[in-house]
Amino acid sequence: MKQAKKIFSLFLVIIMMTFSLTIPAKAADSYAEVAATVVEVQKYGNLTMDIKPEALYSAGYKLGDILKVTVGDNALKMPFCTSYSDVDTGSLVVRDDQVNKSLIVAINMGNFSTKYNIKVGDKVTFSLSEKEGYLSEYQLHQLKRTNVRSDYATDSIFANFRNITTTGIKPAVLYRSSSPVNNELKRAAYSDTLAKAAGVKTVLNLADSDEEIKGYFASKDFNSDYYKSLYDAGKVKALDMDVDIAGEDFGKKLAEGLRFLSKNEGPYLIHCTEGKDRAGFVSALLESLMGAKLDEVSADYMTTYENYYKVKKGSDQYTSIANNNIVQSLTTVVCGYKKGSDISAVDLSAAAEKYLKKYGMTSNEIKALKTKLSANSIYKTPSAAGSVTEIEKYGHASTDILINDFYKLGFKTGDMVTVIFDNGFVMEAPFLDGYYVDNGKPLVRAYPGQTNIAVCINYGKLNEVANVKAGSKVTIMLSRPEGYLAQYQIRKLARTNERKDYSSDEVFANFRNVTMGNIAKGVLYRSSSPINNELGRASYADKLIKEAKINRVVNLADSADNINKYLEAKDFASPYYASLYKNNQVLPLNMRLAYESSEFKASIIKAMVFMSENKGPYLFHCTEGKDRTGFYGALVGALMGASKDEIVEDYMESYINYYGVKKDTDQYKLISEDVLAMLKVIADNSDLDKADLAASAKNYLLSGGMTDKQIETLKANLSTEVAASEGNKNNDTSNNSSKEDNKVVTYTVVKGDTLWSIAKKNLGDGKRYIEIRKLNENAVKNDNIIYVGQKLVLPNK
Repeated sequence: MKQAKKIFSLFLVIIMMTFSLTIPAKAADSYAEVAATVVEVQKYGNLTMDIKPEALYSAGYKLGDILKVTVGDNALKMPFCTSYSDVDTGSLVVRDDQVNKSLIVAINMGNFSTKYNIKVGDKVTFSLSEKEGYLSEYQLHQLKRTNVRSDYATDSIFANFRNITTTGIKPAVLYRSSSPVNNELKRAAYSDTLAKAAGVKTVLNLADSDEEIKGYFASKDFNSDYYKSLYDAGKVKALDMDVDIAGEDFGKKLAEGLRFLSKNEGPYLIHCTEGKDRAGFVSALLESLMGAKLDEVSADYMTTYENYYKVKKGSDQYTSIANNNIVQSLTTVVCGYKKGSDISAVDLSAAAEKYLKKYGMTSNEIKALKTKLSANSIYKTPSAAGSVTEIEKYGHASTDILINDFYKLGFKTGDMVTVIFDNGFVMEAPFLDGYYVDNGKPLVRAYPGQTNIAVCINYGKLNEVANVKAGSKVTIMLSRPEGYLAQYQIRKLARTNERKDYSSDEVFANFRNVTMGNIAKGVLYRSSSPINNELGRASYADKLIKEAKINRVVNLADSADNINKYLEAKDFASPYYASLYKNNQVLPLNMRLAYESSEFKASIIKAMVFMSENKGPYLFHCTEGKDRTGFYGALVGALMGASKDEIVEDYMESYINYYGVKKDTDQYKLISEDVLAMLKVIADNSDLDKADLAASAKNYLLSGGMTDKQIETLKANLSTEVAASEGNKNNDTSNNSSKEDNKVVTYTVVKGDTLWSIAKKNLGDGKRYIEIRKLNENAVKNDNIIYVGQKLVLPNK
């Protein structure tokens, strides 16, 4: 009986195993085979089918599946993806070309037609090999980018234009970029401008034929005059290379191009279309030849993915892309090793030289090439070299280049200059003595009153964008004399910090009641700083906010430490603000200027929540009450239903107050573009005429973490007039102790005294100046004015 049970159990196990083994086969059988015909062999050997990708989706196949592709005598396993870069270099892919709505069979960086001897008219069938067998890899490789300049931090990042500065190659000798002549990616003019700014003299065009280049010249959107001048002078080599970097045709054409390079003068530029694959491989080969290590080569290659796709350095995606592309190419194509071999200890220079000899370059030709690439840096004149000494609060890079020395070299404000950092980051920028550029645009700054040149991005963090830090080397060279002069003359704004030069205290302090949209009168105010006196306006703003009975303050500029330092300063004269701060009615945010950053947004949300939780009247300010305050005012105005024109008018009032800018002038219109750029960020829409500003402002706050209830409370607070009795109740500190003590203590004012310093010195707390003022209200008519020799009554300690 026991033996019979054992036999029966074994029989059941066999049946279950058999059933389970047949499941995948039945799953595969459940997907219909799809038949197609090759209707085109593309330029690089990719096959176009006569069916659309929808035919595969209708049969049940999905992106990430591995398909069995039968073509001719070949049965191939191929992942179903959307981009060539979804697979490793040299790997097979069935591609849903979503732009052209075509189904493509290809080898990434290879020639499918040649390798498998396929031609137009050949039959192809698709069936399932493994459901979701490539899904995780497909998801890892998903890369998205736009071709819109405003989505990138600088022209050079958009154009993928940079200087190669790996071991053995000095700065300003060799550059790489996307195409400066083929404008299909909308980057050509940017790359062309940068090539001119860098002084490029010789170009290797890896992608195009002479016929194609001439076609670009004739196109309606052609705007690359510098490139054409080089081409007409015989300084552009058109190599018309395919993407099969392992192919003999690629190698022979590369050798031809490098001979051309070695016979001409630098600086040199290498490009394909995107500046990613062919340019990536050729750059890596030259870097290896000149002595760069694997990590250097890989980092330069991956900069393209950081530029285009915002791939994060050190992430799993970053490592996967590097290993599956440039590391694999160097391993298999240059070193001749099997895929997956460890080449970290390989002499890449020797391997690169061997590769070039394989395709016909002689030792002397390679030596000539290396001589050209190892030349000293090639800068335009004048130029100034130095180091970054400090990253300033807002991300600007202060250098050890002295402003006076810079002027002596021949640079003039309004010139366009080219900045090259030792990490290869390149940008062209105007040389200015103020921030006279649009938001997000670069400049080289010679600020009045300062001693050193700085490299900056207006409302941006240059240090993060350019990946520079203290100690980074930088060279600045003249690229276009007076290239920005007209803009500079329009935007240059001059003001004084003398009260007598302004028509009123309000104008001098840039103080005003904000009543845009549904904001009630007397509820919301803005001004220059009533506490930081670097502009000489603090006491005036302080007096005005007292008269307005301000109850809560949003300080966008300062930290608590900053405020405490102002309170201790010799020129402190802002008692009303001090009383608000003492009673926790001031929110210090210490915000930077980069209003597109998540950090900036988080601080804005704190401010809005603070206002929703407390009653007004409110004041918001930064230092000048112009930039950060301008963004804050635009956001509040939009939330409260103000029109675009109302918001612009309020923003521009600061420029009218400070600089006397006149309405309906080119200068007024140009500066107003700054606040329109802010509104585009708030609206997340570049077309403000189609944007609902109120809804957009609410979405901005919701996306930052505010709740609907908080936003509605804030709107109610801002739209409801504040009763006179609801003003600042907590700041009229009276001195009762003096009435309880008959002993009178006096103090004689000496030079340099303020009420704050007297209270600090005699009472141990500067904030008790209010008690001194109360005791001496007949003698002290103005908190800011006391006289040497004047006797003041002091309260008890």
